[in-house]
Amino acid sequence: MHTLATQGAGALAGGGEETRRSWHAYAALALGAVLFVFTIWYEVYGDTRKDAEAWGDPVLQSHRQWRLRTAFLFLVWSILAGFCVPFGFGGLVFVPVWLWYVYRVSRGAFLFARQRVI
Repeated sequence: MHTLATQGAGALAGGGEETRRSWHAYAALALGAVLFVFTIWYEVYGDTRKDAEAWGDPVLQSHRQWRLRTAFLFLVWSILAGFCVPFGFGGLVFVPVWLWYVYRVSRGAFLFARQRVI
């Protein structure tokens, strides 16, 4: 695991296009805590519009997958929480989902800043 992290250090230190897009994706995820539709759109469109070969760096690829999973699961759980609203416990479902989402975004950005593979 340490080897993968050091392989990606060069690309992140250089501040290339992929690194800039990764930071934009984390910013979109942070906004997604309030505007999850925007987050899902950005993740699906922004993170998948390039071929997987463009994400050759293991750190960037790892974080791309992390963000996609986070956005997708947040959307699914938010929809399920929305279905629970008429029964009176939608908020009880959504609060832990939102806290989990904030944790995932924070942890991912923290590890990305330290050039670690998730």
